Amino acid sequence: MLRFAAIDIGSNAMRMLFEQVYETPNGPVFKKLSLVRLPVRLGEDAFLHGKISPKKESHLIDMAHSFRHLCSIFEVDDFQATATSAMRDAENGKEIIERIKNEIGIEIRIIPGEEEAMLLYESIFNTGTIDIEKTYMFIDVGGGSTEINFYSKGERKEWRSFNIGTVRFKEGLMADNAFDEFDTWISEMADKYQPDFAVGTGGNINKIYKLCGLKNWETLSRTALKEQIKFLKQFSEEELISKFDIKSDRADVIVPGGNIYKRAMKVANIDEMIVPKVGLADGLIRRMYLASKNGK
Repeated sequence: MLRFAAIDIGSNAMRMLFEQVYETPNGPVFKKLSLVRLPVRLGEDAFLHGKISPKKESHLIDMAHSFRHLCSIFEVDDFQATATSAMRDAENGKEIIERIKNEIGIEIRIIPGEEEAMLLYESIFNTGTIDIEKTYMFIDVGGGSTEINFYSKGERKEWRSFNIGTVRFKEGLMADNAFDEFDTWISEMADKYQPDFAVGTGGNINKIYKLCGLKNWETLSRTALKEQIKFLKQFSEEELISKFDIKSDRADVIVPGGNIYKRAMKVANIDEMIVPKVGLADGLIRRMYLASKNGK
């Protein structure tokens, strides 16, 4: 048995995932040992002020120390740490990463949107529940960016990252023509590839999916998504937290996040979405496992 850990430092939160891999005659089975979500919204600093504040830098340092200790407790064989949109945009992002490497011994890679999208696809494809003969539009909505990918017969055909995210949306920091470019590109690609399904990843769509009472790879219809967004919109942030067990740092972005997924589906004329409930950290762990098997 092998054990791996991964950190996904996003714009709206940070996630630490620990998994154990069991070898079986039917292939590897990934068993989650622990998932820790830390409500540190780096996007507020990076997108509003252009840099990470001392307070949130301190949170990052604390997170790295905690991760190091947990890796020791879980006795992991390997770990990886990545950061996405907020750390890409923050002028002091590389400086903070260098400090963490020197003080704690954890190397964090700032990855481009293209690699982020590939990691998600690999993670979902390896579940064995995606029909490789069909065409899919992958939608990953984060706090700082949205990645759209078109896959046909297991091959990525087109990809683009947009500076459209829930934190940017909430803070009014998106370009005036951001959605025009978003709509135009998706419409062109959808006409070209005719996707059968959307595949939605990200914390907001996972929560909406759960609130709709769906599970075990049941598809989420665009109509159900629209109705759930309309339903949630009538409640205050406090009510969303108390009535629906929505985390405080998600309550203010779940509706705008849902609207981004819905908009992408509408423009592409897709009626059904698959919500596999996997994330970037899952993809990192699968890559580490495959590298260990290949002796890399």
